[in-house]
Amino acid sequence: MFKSLLSSITGGTNKDYIFPAVNTQEDGPDCLKDCSDCTVHLPDKFHIDSERKIYGKVKPFTTHVLVGTGKSDWVSKPEGERGSLVHALCEVSSKERLMVNASNITAHKDDSSTDRDSATTVLLLPSFQLIDNVTISSVPELVARFIDKTSTSSAETSALKPRPCPHDYVVLLCSHKRRDARCGTSAPLIKKELERHLRPAGLYRDATDERPGGVGIFYVSHVGGHKFSANVLVYRKEEGQLIWLARIRPEHCEGIVKYTILQGKVVHPEFQLRGGFDKERGVTSW
Repeated sequence: MFKSLLSSITGGTNKDYIFPAVNTQEDGPDCLKDCSDCTVHLPDKFHIDSERKIYGKVKPFTTHVLVGTGKSDWVSKPEGERGSLVHALCEVSSKERLMVNASNITAHKDDSSTDRDSATTVLLLPSFQLIDNVTISSVPELVARFIDKTSTSSAETSALKPRPCPHDYVVLLCSHKRRDARCGTSAPLIKKELERHLRPAGLYRDATDERPGGVGIFYVSHVGGHKFSANVLVYRKEEGQLIWLARIRPEHCEGIVKYTILQGKVVHPEFQLRGGFDKERGVTSW
């Protein structure tokens, strides 16, 4: 069980943050400055909640399940859409606390699936594991074998095909326009600016790019806290970390790439850090 470092009374102070903040002595005098040459900007009427404390307010979970749909927007509540894989995963019994989202991940299918039309790919985080050929009927097996790890069924006879996620980092952007228009507006702008800073270093990967390494950027459905848009979730494979940021604007993307993605530091934790976990150290924000 992870140890919570959150003060339930204060809602989070500097000493409570589980991720280090940048500081000018280690990171240079410009580490706190936001990008001044952004190529995109949020609309003037993009209003969010800028006052409320947000650190430690994320609902606890241990496994994040991303369902590949190939789309960047969905019905308002995918978890309530009966007959969908997202709904089935939200209803399944698991020993773990699951967070389930639709995503724009592209499905990989092969002839071993009994229902190729509805089969898709699921990404499990923070284990960075892709499972191909997932269908509604295979959800219990998916959970038993790859999440709870209680199944003894033979992998040789299963249609489910696991493979490692090739990326070193995964960044999730809520793009759920039909749930909140702010997310549909902010996600492509944040993605474009992240891409601008990642490409020169050869690190950018989109939803269809499976070259080893780099930073995979995916759109996901509602993650909660739309009033704190834009929400940006950064998963770091080697460190087993999730760093969940909010109130992100394009001018923050340079710092996110340089410090958060590559170094695990947060530039403005008092304003933007919602929480997360570090499995290597065994700590969470909840």
